[in-house]
Amino acid sequence: MAIRSLGRQMTEEPGRSAPLHNRRGEARIEDRHGCAYELCASGGGGTATIQQGQAFTLNRSAHGILLLMGDAPRVNQLIGIHNAALGWRRSTMVYQVRWTRPLRVESQGDLFLVGCRQVTGALR
Repeated sequence: MAIRSLGRQMTEEPGRSAPLHNRRGEARIEDRHGCAYELCASGGGGTATIQQGQAFTLNRSAHGILLLMGDAPRVNQLIGIHNAALGWRRSTMVYQVRWTRPLRVESQGDLFLVGCRQVTGALR
């Protein structure tokens, strides 16, 4: 998959070892790895999974995460991010998409940076 190969390229590049900081002053930590996701549509009194796929995390903070994705989710859409190292039940975190930015990567094509804010609650 394109995102996985880009992830390998980014991981192999020498990076900053110090935590990153965003404009809101919340410390960001490099966290580069592949993950599974579920995009959700809410309606009626619950949520339903409308798309599943693979993404690549770039960094995270106590309340947010920055993703690299092949598709652009809608702003305010809920997304469940799964860290395979921990197993489904313990590792699925729910985020709200706050913004997306297109990113043209010559070797990969069109990708999207997706900024997300953590929310509480379960997907289902």
